[in-house]
Amino acid sequence: MAPAPPRPRRRRVLFEWAAVAAAATAVVAVLSLGQLAARADAVIYDAFSKLGVRTPRDDIVIVAIDNRSIQALGRWPWPRARHAELLRRLAQARPKAVAYDVLFVDPDRDPGADLALAEAVKAARPTLLPLTFDVPGENGAPFRTALPAPPLREAAAGLGQVNIAFDPDGVVRRAFLSEGDAGHDWPHLMELTYRQARGAPSPAFGPAPPPSAPHALDGLARRRPMMIAFTGPAGRFRTISFVDMIQGDVPAVFLRDKLVLVGATADGLGDRYATPLSGEAEAMPGVEVQANMLDGMLSGHAIRPLGPIGALGFALAPLWLLLASFLRLRPRENMLLGAGLIVAVLAVSAGLLLHGGLWAPPAAGLIGLLAVYPLWSWRRLEATSAYMVEELDAFAGEPDLLPDLAEAARRPGGEVIDHQLDLMRRTIGRARNLRHFVTDVLQGLPDATLVLAPDERVLAANREAEALFGGTDGRGLAGARLADLIAPFARAEGEGEGDAAAPDVEAAAPDGRVFSTRRQPLTDAAGRAAGWIVRFTDISAIKAAGRQRENILQLLTHDMRSPQVSILALLDSRDGAAAPDELAGRIRGYARRTLALADNFVHMARAETQHYAMETVDLGDLLLDAADDLWPQSSAKGVAVEVSTGDAEHLIRADRSLLTRALINLIDNGVKYTDAGGRVECRVAAGGTIDRPTAVCTIADTGRGMSPEQAEKLFERFHRAPSAGRTRADGVGLGLVFVQTVIERHDGDIRCESRLGEGSTFTITLPLETNGGPGSPISG
Repeated sequence: MAPAPPRPRRRRVLFEWAAVAAAATAVVAVLSLGQLAARADAVIYDAFSKLGVRTPRDDIVIVAIDNRSIQALGRWPWPRARHAELLRRLAQARPKAVAYDVLFVDPDRDPGADLALAEAVKAARPTLLPLTFDVPGENGAPFRTALPAPPLREAAAGLGQVNIAFDPDGVVRRAFLSEGDAGHDWPHLMELTYRQARGAPSPAFGPAPPPSAPHALDGLARRRPMMIAFTGPAGRFRTISFVDMIQGDVPAVFLRDKLVLVGATADGLGDRYATPLSGEAEAMPGVEVQANMLDGMLSGHAIRPLGPIGALGFALAPLWLLLASFLRLRPRENMLLGAGLIVAVLAVSAGLLLHGGLWAPPAAGLIGLLAVYPLWSWRRLEATSAYMVEELDAFAGEPDLLPDLAEAARRPGGEVIDHQLDLMRRTIGRARNLRHFVTDVLQGLPDATLVLAPDERVLAANREAEALFGGTDGRGLAGARLADLIAPFARAEGEGEGDAAAPDVEAAAPDGRVFSTRRQPLTDAAGRAAGWIVRFTDISAIKAAGRQRENILQLLTHDMRSPQVSILALLDSRDGAAAPDELAGRIRGYARRTLALADNFVHMARAETQHYAMETVDLGDLLLDAADDLWPQSSAKGVAVEVSTGDAEHLIRADRSLLTRALINLIDNGVKYTDAGGRVECRVAAGGTIDRPTAVCTIADTGRGMSPEQAEKLFERFHRAPSAGRTRADGVGLGLVFVQTVIERHDGDIRCESRLGEGSTFTITLPLETNGGPGSPISG
């Protein structure tokens, strides 16, 4: 039965894999680009931020408008004179820069107060003042830039925005180093402070942003995002109370060459925010948030978040690595790899945040990894289940080798699993029955038989094989190599050094028995090599019979021929001349018939049993040799033998001696049954087809011919056709049997056409040589 075509299981698995990959990729892309996992990323960021707690820089000092200052100096807001007084005190201390985080956007009712404050700003130069944005702006504008009063903006060393960016959970984790519109881009106040300290823009500020800002707030473009690397919870920076500065209680040297940030920390001023490190403690004042920003920029801890494309790539890379492993690794290995990738994503994200100044949000990638493994497991299980049911149904529909043992199918119930279990139960039952059947058949074989794997290791052996190769020690022959088992065997007498994989090889066992070794390849349902079946048949008796036959042939060729030759020699001698002519003739004829009988038996036996020495010969040459050999007989009888071989060669693979003897028999047969004056025509011509070219030899005589009944028995042993005249023709009826045997051993055929009174025609067809190599013996 031809193997069923393989079902597209691999294609189905690939389709399921592609569907899972596409779905997982789409989900992760939506999560990443749509920032739908922002809250999860925030939780992870807060956890990592606790690992980055560090000691703040000592060159950053906060002058705090704290509760004590409010109590001592009165309710907020204070008059401009209070701030001017602080700035004059700061001017005396000569700090490196002052960032005054108090908004002076509305002019004072006393213009002189703004001018006095402006003079103090100039005195404490460089002093940086904040601005803010009113959203929405006036007259339908998306926003309005709220600058300090004109005298102050002119006196300040720089103006910077101090907007705070809130995440969806209300926690401050980031800021934008520039905000504005197409007309003006305002740097952050801490960016300006960094420039005063280092003389150049900060690395976090980077090059000019693209025209289309990635973030917007009601028309306000927010560029250059920076994650704030908090040094810890609130209260870690060096802080001086506003009132202490006013009262002169702070030595000037304490602030010299420092970066001074002035801002509100009092409880009632509303300038406090939740941060990743706030925890259960109080919120962090805005001025301290600004100090954390400046500390991170100065100490190289500024954190730049990945852009949308970078964040998407970071989320998809581990996902696609796990997806690729689904097609290569086992489920357990995939599970371990998935867990390892989750740990690796978290580790890489933490490492980039704490040591690389880069925030790679991991939540989208983690969700993809956590979701894709069960999703793939489900789809793989579904595809495997469908394939299993399909294969079991197909197997159930195939003809059963043991139909009488086949179990009837149960009526399918409502549960799919019931149907699958029933198919599995019946398939396992069939497999067990078949295995038991094959084992019984193997054990029932009379010859020693081995079943081998492709590497020629024994898979199974019957009892006869175990007895032959000594596998009765309880371990059996399983796993043994064929070469080791047959190593003690020797080539049988008369066997050449043939290929060990030849169909039939004779070998002698150590105990003297002779075995015919035959191997048959095994293939699976797809036609692939699956192993071998090797059979060892004991032919010792056959070999013994062959030796007896050789002895008989020796008897015929020597012991029977020798007396007959002696009789003929005696008749031809001087003493034999005394015998009457009639009696001598009859004795001579009987002796010659006995010699012919012995010769025919010998030729016949050798034609059937001996190895043929094949060589490339021209059939026309063999036909000419046969005709020349019979020229004395044909000439003496007056029968003409005509040979026509044409101009072309007709090369065949043949045993020259035996095929010539066969042609001699046919021509001799024609001469023998043809009257004087007749003829025997011998021709060779090409025949056959392109795929199987042949040489066709015809030997036709003009003798008496035969009836159809006689022609049917022509190739039977000891059958002779009637002679042309009254005189009986010599022969014992083995000549044509010899011819047929030789022709068939040459892969040819012979046929005879004959009619009474019209003669007989023998036609021999032999395959032409195509690409044959040197002759080699063939066995019968």
